[in-house]
Amino acid sequence: MTTYCIADDVAWVSRDDLDDGSTPMAYAALLPTGRPIALEGSACLVWLAVADGGTVEEITARTAQMAGIDADEIRSDVRALLDSLVGEGLVRAG
Repeated sequence: MTTYCIADDVAWVSRDDLDDGSTPMAYAALLPTGRPIALEGSACLVWLAVADGGTVEEITARTAQMAGIDADEIRSDVRALLDSLVGEGLVRAG
């Protein structure tokens, strides 16, 4: 089964304090020369779930829990974002 994690050569920061009503935001870049990528809203929640590692199902479940929605509603979107992040070299699949 494929698991996902943030690649070792990626630097990132996030603003994920949801208590103040602001939109969660993360910036990630492949070091040393990658361009920063902004992940806002639900994309940031997926990124934060990836930070803990896991399968698509585990990442989807954590994202759904943070967003307060059903995992079935977002599974295909999470998978598509993971594929994109792997393509950018920000996330490693193994």
